[in-house]
Amino acid sequence: MDINSDYDSFIKRIGRLNLYLGVTSLSLIFFAIVSVIFLASNLFFIVITIFVYSIIFGINYTITNNVKKRVITDFARLFEIDIEDDLTELNNTISMYKKGEFEQIEASFTNKKHRRSRGFDDKGPTGGVLISPLDKDNQRIDAMKNNDYQDLNEDITAGQALIREADEKYAKKSEERWKNSESKDADLIEAGVERLGDLLKTDWFEKNAKDGAIKELYNDED
Repeated sequence: MDINSDYDSFIKRIGRLNLYLGVTSLSLIFFAIVSVIFLASNLFFIVITIFVYSIIFGINYTITNNVKKRVITDFARLFEIDIEDDLTELNNTISMYKKGEFEQIEASFTNKKHRRSRGFDDKGPTGGVLISPLDKDNQRIDAMKNNDYQDLNEDITAGQALIREADEKYAKKSEERWKNSESKDADLIEAGVERLGDLLKTDWFEKNAKDGAIKELYNDED
């Protein structure tokens, strides 16, 4: 993406729209004044003339302003500039561009683009989920009408019971293995303690400190 050309094009287009609005507004005011002067003797035509020019002025201003807003919105969306509350960030960005601070603008755009795309990345924090449960646009769920958790007190299924039983047996077996391992650990026996937690409370590790002990846990190929 050519940031320079996009910024130049945006600045020129906004400038042309502002110039057009200023010239047409002044022209309408001028012609309205001239018309009133020529029709000074007829109050009815003066009122009609002012009314017609006011309508033309309003239509011209509305159309030009809408075009300007659309141009700003498209530009802000392209470079991830926040204009929801006001145009402060947009004005600051344009100011940086005019000062030649291109690196800051490009870095800001790159970071925003990266953060925006992380939602689509399986390794991203959202796991690819784009809708947040705290999104203000989410449909309200009445707690009194929510039946998602109505059956929590009912009996579990056979499959759930089997999984629970397996988890309990595995936990019990793991605990037995751990205790058995501790009872046969030479370092624990040497220190005169029964549990690894008790060994940590002693000065055994300070007395048996060894350089490169961590490296010995890994193979040379690793």
